[in-house]
Amino acid sequence: YVIAIQLGAILAVFWLYFGRIRQMLAGLAGRDQEGRALLVNTLVAFTPAVVIGLACEGSIKRYLFGLKPIVAAWLLGGLAILIVARRLKQRGANGQQLENLTARSALIIGLIQCVAMWPGVSRSLVTILGGALVGLSVPAAVEFSFILGLVTLGGATCYELLKEGPAIYAMFGLASPAFGIAVAFVSAVIAVKWMVAYLNRHGLEVFGYYRIALGLTVAGLMLGGMLG
Repeated sequence: YVIAIQLGAILAVFWLYFGRIRQMLAGLAGRDQEGRALLVNTLVAFTPAVVIGLACEGSIKRYLFGLKPIVAAWLLGGLAILIVARRLKQRGANGQQLENLTARSALIIGLIQCVAMWPGVSRSLVTILGGALVGLSVPAAVEFSFILGLVTLGGATCYELLKEGPAIYAMFGLASPAFGIAVAFVSAVIAVKWMVAYLNRHGLEVFGYYRIALGLTVAGLMLGGMLG
C-alpha cells in the first residue's frame, strides 16, 4: 500500500513539473538543447542510486533500519542543513540557474542523493543541499531535486510494482489503492507547493532545527527507557 501512495506522490511531481518534463522529451527528440542537457544531467545524477542501491540493498536493511540509526540521521542531517544554510546566507542571493548545471555537478548531487538510502534522511532535502553545495540557487536546487526524485522514485516504484503488483491486487483489490493514490496526489501537490514557496521566502534553517529537536526528543525517550 505504501507503493500505491508513493505512486500518487510521483504523479503529483510529474504534474507540477510537466513543463520541464516536456522540455526534456523535446531534448530527447533533438528539438531543445537545454532540455537535452537537463535530461542528461538527470540521468547522470540518477546513476549512482541505481549502482549503490542494488549493490548495498541488503547491507542497508541489515544495519540502518532501526531507531538508533534513524535518530542519528535526524541529528546529523539537521546539523548539515544548518551548515549549508549558513553558507547560503554568506553567498547571498547569487547562485546558478538550472540551465548552468554541469554533468560533474549533477554527478555530485547524485552521489549525495545516495545518503538518503539511510532511513531518516530526507531525499528531497539532501538533494537540495547537494544542489546548493555545487552552486545552484535555492529555487534551481529545489527544482532539480524534484525532477531527480521523479526519476529515482519512479524507477524504484516501478521495480516494486513489478515484484509486488499481484500481491497488492490480491490483498487490496483496485478501489483501495486507487483511493490511496488520489489522496497522495492531492497531498503531495499541496506539500510541494508549500515547501517550494517556504524555501524561496525563508530558507532551510527551520528544517535543520526541526530535525535536531526531533532527534534529541526521541534520543531522550530512548535513554529514559520509553522507546526501544
